[in-house]
Amino acid sequence: MGILTEIARYGLRIHFGRKNKYKFTYTDFDRKRKEPYFLIFNHAQLNDPLFIGMYLRYYPYPVASNLLYTDKLTKFGLTKLVKSIPKRKGQSDARTIRMILNTFNKENRGIMIAPEGNSSFYGRETPTEYLSTAKLIKKLDRDLVIAKIDGGFFGHPRWGNNRKKSVIEVGYRPLIKKGEYDQYTAEEVAKIMEDAIKFDDYKWIEDRDYIYKDKDLAEGIDNIIYACPKCGMIHTISAKGNDIYCDHCGQIAHLNERQFIEGLDFNKLYEWQAYQLKQLDKHLDGVYQSSGKLYELDLMNDSRDFKGDYECEIKDMTFTLKNEAHTFTFDINQISGATITQKNKLSFDYGEYTYLFKMESSMLFHDLILKKKGEL
Repeated sequence: MGILTEIARYGLRIHFGRKNKYKFTYTDFDRKRKEPYFLIFNHAQLNDPLFIGMYLRYYPYPVASNLLYTDKLTKFGLTKLVKSIPKRKGQSDARTIRMILNTFNKENRGIMIAPEGNSSFYGRETPTEYLSTAKLIKKLDRDLVIAKIDGGFFGHPRWGNNRKKSVIEVGYRPLIKKGEYDQYTAEEVAKIMEDAIKFDDYKWIEDRDYIYKDKDLAEGIDNIIYACPKCGMIHTISAKGNDIYCDHCGQIAHLNERQFIEGLDFNKLYEWQAYQLKQLDKHLDGVYQSSGKLYELDLMNDSRDFKGDYECEIKDMTFTLKNEAHTFTFDINQISGATITQKNKLSFDYGEYTYLFKMESSMLFHDLILKKKGEL
């Protein structure tokens, strides 16, 4: 695996170097260090686990969602090109902990973790629970290092396309050194991590003169934005080029070359998110429809079974998927672990089964499920 891994890493450096301009800084951190450590990072975009370890001599093994291993190509990359550690999102996993211990003690390598789990959709950190990760890090007593990413969200928004030659800054620095954990409670370690991971790419760019001249800055944004600030309607948003439209109001907003929103009372995506979550409370009794491709996941055997193309509907407390041959009816109260995987795949557990639905308007349906369950 050593030669194959280094070839793959070299290919990544070429690939990402063509797309973006990276500025790496190292404060009290040796990028060639071999001694095992925990490396955490703010999850600014989907690709950041790849470039975080790109220039580290001994890359830390990433902890990745086990949903990713059900895709054959992704599994090949995570098992044949690099070593990685599967983790079920939101759940403790004894197998994961054993693999981390083996990585430290037998392979003498570090571990890379994104505590947020989900990469940012709106330009700043994703709220998460840090305590379980903090307890593990404190117990294992290894150096805790952060790779702080600025500009990563703007460089490649999770919902959109890569911005050509965007600048991404990554700064490595220690947070806690081994032997120092007795000074802190697990809650204090969690707070140190939480404070270090906080980021806001909108504030970051205010002090810089970077611009993004792409002609499709807004395309894909309608997968995460669903409420119109002009008329208040839900599920009416579309995008083309650098402009955002409402089915009722026409053009309502424009993304400028610094990726701020023009034409509304707010200019940041996370402000739009806050608005639409409040607006959604007024429309929970509505009927919402979309379509997509349904997969049933086998997380024990790292496989997925394509079930077909389905129309879907949320009405009252029921989520229904239907085509000419089959109907799946889910009681929303019984859905658990609902999350967005990659760009537009709604995944969730139902009883002993795990499903993944690659769909349009995935964020709307995700938020509806959580709102109706009282979890958002």
